[in-house]
Amino acid sequence: MPPTPLAPSHRPGPVVLALVTVLVFLAACSPGDGGPADAQPSAPPARAADVEGTVAGTGDAARLVDASDAYYEGMGLLSAGTVVVGDDGTALTPGDLTDGDAVEVWTDACAESYPVQCEVVAVRVAG
Repeated sequence: MPPTPLAPSHRPGPVVLALVTVLVFLAACSPGDGGPADAQPSAPPARAADVEGTVAGTGDAARLVDASDAYYEGMGLLSAGTVVVGDDGTALTPGDLTDGDAVEVWTDACAESYPVQCEVVAVRVAG
């Protein structure tokens, strides 16, 4: 029996197909499930620091001076998500960095500029 003009179609409509496509796209672009792999680290990486030096300034204005590698001279010490710890591994806040502190610094990607602009992963204040 042929379908009548008023009978509902068994094919998904364009709106349903568009909705499914958007949901699949969003799921594929998801950064993760927010589980432990996405958690913010709480300690410096298990490798040697990239550079050592002295803090100049405080808070968001803290910069690295007297760097063990001139490439990092004048680099800002705080990036989004930078881990700051004391020599004994206790967590510190970025505000705990004070002018004259000796520090070890771990970096990630760096932008070629002067002073260099690196993603600072961790800062350890030497005791």
